[in-house]
Amino acid sequence: MKILAGGCRVYDAGDGTTVSRGNWTSRTVMSRSSGAPLITQTINDYAPGISPATLNPTSEEVHYVASGAGVCHVGGYRYDVQPGSALFVPPGTTYHVENPGPDTIRIISACCPEDSGRQILNALPAARSGTAPHLMVQEADREPMRAGRDREFRLLVNTDVGCKQVTQFIGRIPASKAPFHRHMYEEGICVLEGRAILHIKGDPSSPVLGPGSGVYFPVGVVHCVENPGPDPIRLLGVFHPSGSPAAAYEDS
Repeated sequence: MKILAGGCRVYDAGDGTTVSRGNWTSRTVMSRSSGAPLITQTINDYAPGISPATLNPTSEEVHYVASGAGVCHVGGYRYDVQPGSALFVPPGTTYHVENPGPDTIRIISACCPEDSGRQILNALPAARSGTAPHLMVQEADREPMRAGRDREFRLLVNTDVGCKQVTQFIGRIPASKAPFHRHMYEEGICVLEGRAILHIKGDPSSPVLGPGSGVYFPVGVVHCVENPGPDPIRLLGVFHPSGSPAAAYEDS
């Protein structure tokens, strides 16, 4: 992990604390202990099988399926997931992942704020029948929105699925360099595809980001992400508290 001006943190693809529980391996990248007070970011790999259940008593958690397909059980309801699925887990609700195989399912999750009462349960909740609550969206079904002249974002988990404190989004950045700007919320990103150069005002280091890299931005840090090209960048991000990727204040 690198600490930049303003308390910005940059995480390499292998950074974090890894824990394995049965078929589930989780690597916590962003957390209070690594300098991100209100945003966690965890990379979760589920091998074929059924994982233990997780319960966050007070915090919201959002998931994005980066690869693989299977079932995520939330509150006893079944959600069939695939790459591009985004899922909201309300506070006080258990979830676990069922992977029929043969491929590993990778889910990138964020829990905001970090829940000190988080529990891992070996006993799975009973399945529930009836219509499942509207907690899941598909990336392809979300309308693109513009942020600046050439950058495109799609909101994933947001208020329309009941999430009150977190906004999850996918960003697509073509070869370009945005103006320096800041946000009025904490932000965490994970690079899914492409290569980027991070610029923080007052810091000359300008680290290079690749797939699997993560960045934590405290409130008000003046920054920009440059895509040197030629391929576009895809990144997954979250804001806490909830906000819009287009709500940026340019540095004057």
